[in-house]
Amino acid sequence: MDEVHLPQGTIDCRDTGSGEPLVFVRGLLVNNRLWEPVAARLQRDFRCIAPDLPLGCHKRPMNADADLSPNGIARLMVDLLDALGLERATIVGNDSGGAVSQLLATAHPERVGRLILTNCGLKRDFPPKLFAYFHVVARVPGALNLLAQSMRLKPLRRAPIA
Repeated sequence: MDEVHLPQGTIDCRDTGSGEPLVFVRGLLVNNRLWEPVAARLQRDFRCIAPDLPLGCHKRPMNADADLSPNGIARLMVDLLDALGLERATIVGNDSGGAVSQLLATAHPERVGRLILTNCGLKRDFPPKLFAYFHVVARVPGALNLLAQSMRLKPLRRAPIA
């Protein structure tokens, strides 16, 4: 696992293979291991890049002033491409990462060689309905912290929703 230093903070990133770059953008609350089976099959022909974006399940905190809105994460993707020395890449978005990928492609089309969307959310579905309770939780002081702290319990971390 490589570290990539960005203006928003340091992220972990799996970078394997060589050739044309494919950047895999995962959804909320999963890490970049989601893409391991896909990267294993493609890394012979492509450079497979799977960053742990700050969408939950990332291990490193971002800088306090980092913009972590959906548009901010799309900007972070541009900074990631810059840090990796990539002018353009094929972006592969899944779940909520598909929504971020669409924002990236809209705001910075010059950076996206191709866009592949697999079972992903759209702006009208972002965040996914499964996480609709975040809208309520975010309005209750301390509730997000309590929710985050609950992930310290191993049985909850292993639950399907985790």
